Amino acid sequence: MSVPVPETESQTIELTACLVGMPNSGKTTLMNAITGGNFRTANYAGVTVSLLRGKSKPEFGRSFQIVDLPGVHSSVSPSPEEELACNVIEGKNSRVRPDAFILVADSTQLERHLKFAGFVARQARPVVVALTMMDLLGRTQQFVDVPKLAAGLGVPVVPVDGRTGKGVSDLISALQRECDHPVSASALAELPDEPVSSFKAVRELLDRSGAIRRVSRSRHTDALTARIDRFVLHRYTGFPIFFLILISLFAAIFWAAQPFVDAVDSGFTMAGDLVQQALPESLISRFIAEGLIGGVGSVAVFFPQIMILFFLMTLLEDSGYLARGATLVDRPLSFLGLHGRSFVPMLSGFACAIPAVFAARAIPAKRERLLTIWILPLMSCSARLPVYALLLTALLPAAAWTQGLSLAAIYISSLLVGSIIAGLASRIVLRHRNPSLLAMELPVYRAPRWIPILRMTWARGSAYLQRAGVPIVVVSIVLWLLSNFAISSQTIIAPAEMESSVAAQLGQKMEPILRPMGVDWRVGVGLISAFAAREVFVSSMAIVFHIEGDNEETQQAGLLAQMRTATFAGSSQLIFTPSTIFGLIVFFFFSLQCFSTVAVVRRETNSWRLAAAQLVFYTGLGYVLAVVGVQTLRALGVA
Repeated sequence: MSVPVPETESQTIELTACLVGMPNSGKTTLMNAITGGNFRTANYAGVTVSLLRGKSKPEFGRSFQIVDLPGVHSSVSPSPEEELACNVIEGKNSRVRPDAFILVADSTQLERHLKFAGFVARQARPVVVALTMMDLLGRTQQFVDVPKLAAGLGVPVVPVDGRTGKGVSDLISALQRECDHPVSASALAELPDEPVSSFKAVRELLDRSGAIRRVSRSRHTDALTARIDRFVLHRYTGFPIFFLILISLFAAIFWAAQPFVDAVDSGFTMAGDLVQQALPESLISRFIAEGLIGGVGSVAVFFPQIMILFFLMTLLEDSGYLARGATLVDRPLSFLGLHGRSFVPMLSGFACAIPAVFAARAIPAKRERLLTIWILPLMSCSARLPVYALLLTALLPAAAWTQGLSLAAIYISSLLVGSIIAGLASRIVLRHRNPSLLAMELPVYRAPRWIPILRMTWARGSAYLQRAGVPIVVVSIVLWLLSNFAISSQTIIAPAEMESSVAAQLGQKMEPILRPMGVDWRVGVGLISAFAAREVFVSSMAIVFHIEGDNEETQQAGLLAQMRTATFAGSSQLIFTPSTIFGLIVFFFFSLQCFSTVAVVRRETNSWRLAAAQLVFYTGLGYVLAVVGVQTLRALGVA
């Protein structure tokens, strides 16, 4: 009978292993394979980039805490994201203390991907090299002798395929063996930090080891990738293909998600109705149905758009096209201070600003990412459509084609104004500028692996509910309370109808500010309600103007009729005139960033500074331009 041997203390302590390497080396795919997709995003104070953290799967034996660090090109003059990774590697980050490193390298481009290895190997921590893209060696007419490579580098080398999981168990076993023995000197630790010198040293090291054999001494490129790139990177066909792909991405977010959005919205509406039917008519039942369930629904309704966005973005990234799209548009956007990858968040912002803010994570440089997030509220999201439809119909009641042209002009103006503000902000506010060069490997094209893509999509999409859900629900409930309670002269809080609620009282206090825009306190109630969601403006206006209706069409028709005759209290002066309607369109164009977006921006940047600045700046700009527009039109004789 065998006697079990107790584990040593070193074997029971959970160690932290950091995945390090260049961008597009396959780190995140390998992270999926090691953890089984069971990881979480972690943002730290002062850091705008997310770090993936998770535990290795139990079947691999000893448990490791795995951290996926941002991709690093060099430790010399790094970007803020590379600086974060370098600080973690050197042990200067108080939140992540690495015990070992898994150096992820693309086997088809070892000279480039190992030039950063010297910096890692000199940290006196166990290092294991994970070779990815092994299945592509044949297409590049190369062969890698893994034992010779390990002998030449002086550290274990394990070929892996993060998309299938092949070799991952061997990788964790090699990492465990390294952690159980003292760190010894290696050839990697002798590599210089300077990128060019390191590249030459790696090439000499690989030549001496004899680990790489090439069928042809000519430049080793993938034939399939080269053939595709002749079209997608061509000076004439590249941009049409790029815009076709982006339009398809936008259409999927905007239209393909709509049935799911409607289903989620209907589900929460039905749940609210069931609560009101099951419970006696009371303020509590209304609070549960409208405030609580409605608040949760305001979060969940964006989830289909977010999931579709991240699925398509992950698909483009996994296939190898995303890097090429960024390369195409980087030069024109760089004149505005933006990055090549800024265009995808800008375009998806037309569907919803929330997934657009998440899409900005793909922008590697902090400055360009924050500048992109800064202009996203200017993109006319789908929530503004009901508002524009109401106002344009009131402004142009008898000309449907002019309404369509006006709506198209609004969307085109969103891109133009966003570009102008980005250019001004990059030169006035962010004047200290070291241009962010688009330095990236162009990965070879690969057939997508659906299971890893779906895992990554779920991990990225569910982060929205975890990170932004609570503040959005809280504010939705607060706005419901403001719309359903009033404070009397005796400071007694009591239930009330919308027109006498706290929201209405706030609207009445706002009326002196609203008068230069040509509107009264009832519009102010709509603007307060629109802070929860822009499209709520229409239903709030219907409530304060006492419009009855079983659906949106009858409600809008009744509201339009009331708007044509509505006057200021004690006066025959019309409220909704061409000038005031134009002013409201301008105001909605620039301002009223919904709280969902405010909460997500705050979470993504780990600070209220940018979110509050956006809210104040765009609301102020919208108000000033609306007043200027109304008063100018009146001065020109337009009522």
